[in-house]
Amino acid sequence: MLQPRSQKYSAEKRQKMQRQSRFWMLVNLTLIVLIGLVLTFSYFNNKSLLGGRTVSDSPAQNISPQQGTGTNPSGNSSSITPADTSQTDEDFSAETVGKSSVGSLVINFAGDTIFSGKVAEKMNRDGIDSPFKYVKDLFQKDDLTILNLETPVTTRGIGAKNKQFVFKAHPDALKAMKNAGVDAVNVANNHTLDQGVQGLLDTLEHLKTNKISFAGAGKNSNEAYAPVYIERKGIKIALFGFSRVLPELSWNARADRPGIAGVYNDDVKLAVKSIQDARKKADLIIVVAHWGKERVTVPDSNQNSLAHSFIDAGADLVVGGHPHVLQGVEQYKGKWIAYSTGNFVFTKATNRPKTWDTAVFQAHCTTGGKCDLRMIPYFTEIGQPVPKNAKDGATLIKEIESLSPGVKIDSNGNFKASNQDTSLGLIPSDSDNKADNSTNNSG
Repeated sequence: MLQPRSQKYSAEKRQKMQRQSRFWMLVNLTLIVLIGLVLTFSYFNNKSLLGGRTVSDSPAQNISPQQGTGTNPSGNSSSITPADTSQTDEDFSAETVGKSSVGSLVINFAGDTIFSGKVAEKMNRDGIDSPFKYVKDLFQKDDLTILNLETPVTTRGIGAKNKQFVFKAHPDALKAMKNAGVDAVNVANNHTLDQGVQGLLDTLEHLKTNKISFAGAGKNSNEAYAPVYIERKGIKIALFGFSRVLPELSWNARADRPGIAGVYNDDVKLAVKSIQDARKKADLIIVVAHWGKERVTVPDSNQNSLAHSFIDAGADLVVGGHPHVLQGVEQYKGKWIAYSTGNFVFTKATNRPKTWDTAVFQAHCTTGGKCDLRMIPYFTEIGQPVPKNAKDGATLIKEIESLSPGVKIDSNGNFKASNQDTSLGLIPSDSDNKADNSTNNSG
């Protein structure tokens, strides 16, 4: 018997609805699986950051900036004849760089970085990512990259008084840093307050916005002297930033004042105590220090005594900057000290060729705090570090070895302690009663 038309239509409608229901169920399941895959990939592809300080998420707009005058410099040279950087020989090898094994980390350190004057002009002309053209592959493959950010990052602020060099960078520059693989910066230096307190606070906010960790400054001394904790492969790193070069001691952070983590006078005890406290929590402790004499290749006695104090307190690795030139390396109690990493993304003075040499210092560290150290030679062009060719790289390695008593450096740039005399031949340092190089620091 044939079904009535109405019953037949109802059956067909039910079948159609069932087919549609199965179809949309399949589509939804497919979307759920795809979303899960994307989230899983993103989770394992991103580097996780753990903040080690208690910082408000909102900008501190109610703090009045310091008063001052000053202009942004155009850099310390204008008409520049670059040295020959043609790669007639094979570039210094970095093929083994950036490959870490289970239980170990690859951490790259580089020197003073600005985005003002001639550097800004290059970025406007060649693209915002141009400073990192030759290092981004290196930085993107490692576990952690740390630079010294030698400039406030702000569109506001008032220039500091009585300074020859006053820097200021646009926030977009941090996007280029992040894209290049830079994960963290030291902001304890003699330029972070070039645009006053407002410039400092803006800098910290812009770094947070771009997910770049920072150490060495804060809204008060508790924040400034605290480490930032960064976790990689289950290894918890405590990163500190300290400066022994401040234009004036009022730049030093206090309980009720934003500023820098300076290491003058009794503040050294505060830095040491912070390191000792972090030793109870961290697997690896790194100190980035700003110190020393500009354009002097030998550390002063303050650099040496501070570095030893940091290691005695529990630091596993100390990396310094500020002199604009490379300085020697020392091993103290089994821990490495790189006294100065030189300039990195910076201007270039025609009459100071030592400032043209730089290097990426690469550490291979384990959860037990043991680090091996290597240098990768570069040449500092205006606003862009360029790899040295094999011949020039070997020459620079020999120069740094000559500045590092008790240390041998092989042809690949690997450092090894020797049994030779370890006396560094230190130069005298300034008194603790005043800030070093008080007004005319360029880096």
